[in-house]
Amino acid sequence: MQPKIQSDDTIAAIATPPGEGAISIVRISGPGSIGVGNEIFHGRTPLSAAEGYTVHYGSISDESGREVDEVLVTVFRSPHSYTGEDALEIGCHGGFLTSKGILELVLRHGARQADPGEFTKRAFLNGKLDLTQAEAVADLISSSSVRAQQQSLGQLQGSLRKKIDGIRRGLLEVLYSLEIELDFSEEGISFVSTIELQNRLNNCLSEVRKLLESYETGRVIRHGVRVVLAGPPNAGKSSIFNALLNDDRSIVSETPGTTRDYIEESILISGIRFLLVDTAGARESIDFAEKEGVLRSRNLLKTSDLTVAVVDSTSQPDVDFWAEWMAGSIPNRVIVAFNKCDLRKEMVRPEGFPDGMGREIHISALSGYGLDELRHLMLSSVVNSGQIGEYDIAVTNKRHAESLARVQTAIEASLLSATREMTNEFIALDVRLAIEAIGSITGEVTTEDVLNGIFERFCVGK
Repeated sequence: MQPKIQSDDTIAAIATPPGEGAISIVRISGPGSIGVGNEIFHGRTPLSAAEGYTVHYGSISDESGREVDEVLVTVFRSPHSYTGEDALEIGCHGGFLTSKGILELVLRHGARQADPGEFTKRAFLNGKLDLTQAEAVADLISSSSVRAQQQSLGQLQGSLRKKIDGIRRGLLEVLYSLEIELDFSEEGISFVSTIELQNRLNNCLSEVRKLLESYETGRVIRHGVRVVLAGPPNAGKSSIFNALLNDDRSIVSETPGTTRDYIEESILISGIRFLLVDTAGARESIDFAEKEGVLRSRNLLKTSDLTVAVVDSTSQPDVDFWAEWMAGSIPNRVIVAFNKCDLRKEMVRPEGFPDGMGREIHISALSGYGLDELRHLMLSSVVNSGQIGEYDIAVTNKRHAESLARVQTAIEASLLSATREMTNEFIALDVRLAIEAIGSITGEVTTEDVLNGIFERFCVGK
């Protein structure tokens, strides 16, 4: 059952980021919002008489009659607003003091400070957005790449909801067929054959699996690709790091052990965010800070999406080092970069370097040779591995993926019951569980604890 908001509660917050700017917006929503605005706003038309979707020029004054600022107030009438309630947006001059002064004035006239995400939470509770769309609002705001922004915008426009609704309708049709047969069980009437029942369930299962498979795509699009540069000291990791960034972000020195901790920076390649991590050179050391840096480097390798193994092509590689350091790595998630190729007469792989560790490339961080190919390999490593595919819709939210996994389990259980020719009661039980799990994605079935957990990560004013 959905929780209900208090009908007599009016909330307010500054909806624009803090700091200096041309304009700030103070947002008010709730049944008392028009009345609150009417008490402090002075213009040609009283806000109480204003129609929805209209903008009014005037001034805001405090209790003593002192003018606080010249403003533009946009009026929204219920239910035609973001929250579904009466709402105002006061556009004032930018700057912390002005917007803060107007907000404090609004709070003194009966509104209360909004909690993080409370405007969007009200939009959900009032049926203006489903839960997937509400979560997309936060994702859209925090998007760090074009692909992430496109996915969030599509989800906000209902792309995921349409897919989910299609699966839910299919499951409901199965459930209706099962329940009708239960009503006529004594007459021995059958409305759907076992084969047809299995086909319907398999169709639903196929769609659920496609969405689950897209989660790896969505995770990468939303959070980016974590790329760890690893290797021994002086192989050129920091030089490659700086060259990819086109910035002297990491200190480069001929002295081994210069990098003692990891450094992170982001770049965009074809609209995908790559988080580059420059790590400490892997070697034995008695220095505590360097030992800790090497340990962190090893731990980062375990959690990376992609590893660039940087090899000094001018020296004999330590075969035992590479075998031990890269143990457990997946070759299609590793790029072996033979650096300093400008110092060699021929571009040949160093003699004795282990085969099959990953895709190999010759580069020179100094001259820039091979860097474009490295960027291409980084992109193709996630594209060709299936992390980023041609999905029109990708599940980007862990909560959605967990719910879909429950849907999949329940459908598989119902199929098993149908295959074993068990009675409709057993099949219908798991179909209901699948419908309930899919309802938790859109918010049709949820708890207040889940809602609070979702909306508390929003910024105040959204």
